[in-house]
Amino acid sequence: MSEATYHIPVTETFVNVILPLATPKPYTYHVPEELIPEVKFGLRVEVQFGKQKRYSGLIIEVHQNAPEGHRTKPIIGIVDDAPLINERQLKLWNWLAGYYGCTLGEIMHAALPANLKLASETILSLSPLYDGDFVHLEDKEYLIAEALTIQDELSIEEVRDIIGTKTVYPLIRAMLEKRIIYLKEDIKEKYKPKSVACVKLAEPYASDRKQLNAAFDKLTRSERQTEALMAYIQLEKQQDYIRRQDIYKKVNADSSVLKAMEKKGVFELYDREVSRLGSYEEETVDAAELSEQQSDAIERSKTLFEKQDVVLLHGVTGSGKTRVYVELIREALERGEQVLYLLPEIALTTQITDRLQQIFGDDIAVYHSRLNNNERVEMWNAVLQDKPIVLGARSALFLPFSNLGLIVVDEEHDRSYKQHDPSPRYNGRDAAIVLAQLHGAKVLLGTATPSVETYHNVLKKKYGLVAMPERFGGIQMPEILVVDLKNEQKKRQLQSHFSSVLIAELKGALERGEQAILFQNRRGFSPTYRCSTCGWHAECVHCDVSLTYHKYFKQLKCHYCGYQTALPKNCPACGSTGLILKGFGTEKIEDELKIYLPTAKIARMDFDTVRSKHAHAQIINDFEEKRIDILVGTQMVTKGLDFENVGIVGVLSADQLLQFPDFRASERAFQLMVQVSGRAGRKHKRGKVIIQAFNTASPVLKEVFQNDFPTFINRELRERNDFLYPPFVRLIRITLKHKKPELLNDAAKLYAKLLKTALGSWVIGPAVPYISRVRGYYLLDFLIKLERDAKKIRFAKDTVLNSIDEMQRAEGFSGVRVNVDVDPF
Repeated sequence: MSEATYHIPVTETFVNVILPLATPKPYTYHVPEELIPEVKFGLRVEVQFGKQKRYSGLIIEVHQNAPEGHRTKPIIGIVDDAPLINERQLKLWNWLAGYYGCTLGEIMHAALPANLKLASETILSLSPLYDGDFVHLEDKEYLIAEALTIQDELSIEEVRDIIGTKTVYPLIRAMLEKRIIYLKEDIKEKYKPKSVACVKLAEPYASDRKQLNAAFDKLTRSERQTEALMAYIQLEKQQDYIRRQDIYKKVNADSSVLKAMEKKGVFELYDREVSRLGSYEEETVDAAELSEQQSDAIERSKTLFEKQDVVLLHGVTGSGKTRVYVELIREALERGEQVLYLLPEIALTTQITDRLQQIFGDDIAVYHSRLNNNERVEMWNAVLQDKPIVLGARSALFLPFSNLGLIVVDEEHDRSYKQHDPSPRYNGRDAAIVLAQLHGAKVLLGTATPSVETYHNVLKKKYGLVAMPERFGGIQMPEILVVDLKNEQKKRQLQSHFSSVLIAELKGALERGEQAILFQNRRGFSPTYRCSTCGWHAECVHCDVSLTYHKYFKQLKCHYCGYQTALPKNCPACGSTGLILKGFGTEKIEDELKIYLPTAKIARMDFDTVRSKHAHAQIINDFEEKRIDILVGTQMVTKGLDFENVGIVGVLSADQLLQFPDFRASERAFQLMVQVSGRAGRKHKRGKVIIQAFNTASPVLKEVFQNDFPTFINRELRERNDFLYPPFVRLIRITLKHKKPELLNDAAKLYAKLLKTALGSWVIGPAVPYISRVRGYYLLDFLIKLERDAKKIRFAKDTVLNSIDEMQRAEGFSGVRVNVDVDPF
């Protein structure tokens, strides 16, 4: 009997792939047989989506289940050698998508650096760092590099044509890593490698140290040059390379000394490229002795962490919270864990980074939105390789941590932790707590002014509490004066926007050699340009807001869409020349302060002055080194900055903070005023805070004046409970947008019907928001207010999303944009 031949049926392999698009769910592709051994979770694959476009998507599942209802396309190629993400990251992404009502594709788009999201539309350019040496390139790399020397840019489709293969993403990834090519958007950022000015011994002294005596002989006529060579020899024993700055500090010399030594052939001056992730080359320094309060806070935190995962460190401004963070970070590192230190925004990273680098050296890396695409990829890879400490803004949550042990959320109350646009509209503080749960890590929330939600969790015993009620070193809390501007106006003592008290105190501070900070939460020169005859005022053509006058640019600008125009000389409505500027912003304060304090050196810190990557650090540095006497700023100046010579802090208009139409207005006003007050005094003496207001009867002002957080939080919680606002209920805000108001109204009627059929009285709206048109789009808001019940919240979210789909499927409404904001902040 002849032996039968059997064919074993081969089961097809499929992968579920996330694309950086707002698709409702991951897309399924089949895997060609030759690629089956290589596919695994977390790798990027090149795939086709739609008729023409190609993307690098992320594999999140490998399986043998053919999808029903559609034929699968094959993956074209595998981009990576090792996974880019891990399972815990995907769990965080799934939680974010479910909780905030968005898609995994939107999360992926927010999480991955641009260089890791290749697509058909990506444009490539030859790197400005590439030296033009084609000898060591592989054949396909050579073809692309040569083509880019002939034409400046290539699309991915053109790359595909040049090398004659469909699979090009792995090649592009390799060329990006070798810095042969850059994405076009990187070139716009004028990327330059980070370098430090260094010095080394010239030949023959570098290779033959016996000849150093001859070098000293050359320098006998210059004592300073001899000292510089001795300093170099000493530093060489401690460091891998010597910065010119090290020599300058050591012998109190300047660049002329080293240049003279270069001419004599003793030194060679060069620039050394270093990692853009930041490094601290000097010896790490130990911080000063812990205070008793700090020691108690550390021990109390550790005790609470044994039972609770989240602890609130409530310490007044200047109490030394950062040192508590440092000790807990140090202990986490000793356990071999990674640490994430979150700050609400990039503005805070400058001083904190310097402090932490002095203590932890190169163990710490900084991640935030101002890094260019290559810096972000470096950071991503550094965390994949277990970088011990990451300091960053909310986007640092998305980095691929593998062994996270501690998350510090500094200034946990700050609204900058909330992402507003685009989706995902997540809260970085809340997402950090979920991330910690996934890793079994602990979370330390630190602030002088806890958010109402966080303190409510403390009162419910959900979070632990560690209090630091005293300033470090026994320094008193600042003296606070509330100045009644109505009274000043009656007595004709008000000088423009400055009370007589504030001007007198500023003059006194300058005479004593102290510095001052003035806070006004509005940038520009003047927020309104009005006709005194007919009442017309300058409005944005795209948004329903007044245009703000910026004197420096001599332009009226919209702070929502960026529209700008010149000042009209006559009123467009009545032709009158009686046009006047009303109100004041930081630019006007800076300008007018020079009239009253002509000798003072005044600078401004707001969005207009810190747009470039290093501008913020430069302003802080100038203020620290006393090249600035008075710093005028928006809420940037309220956040975590520590200046030892600030004697006076002024809040120029408390009324603007208190009169905002939002249930959080009192909370934000209290937080801002307490935070800015904390900039006064600090290290050597008690400071003074002057708060100017027309309505001095506000209970919030009284609570700030008395530094009375317990009274504030009890009153605020009572009012929130009475009027049903968070933390006692949950809110979901849905905003519908369209350029045609009539169509928007019709869509809102249909959406209201769909929502109210399912959710009934939970739905409020539609209503016209405070600003009813932005960037040419008219807006209508719905608010869903419901009790804190997990099942009801899940049902409400599903209803919101399903109703959006149904509304957009109705004829004529497909173009209506919808934003869903869970827990609006």
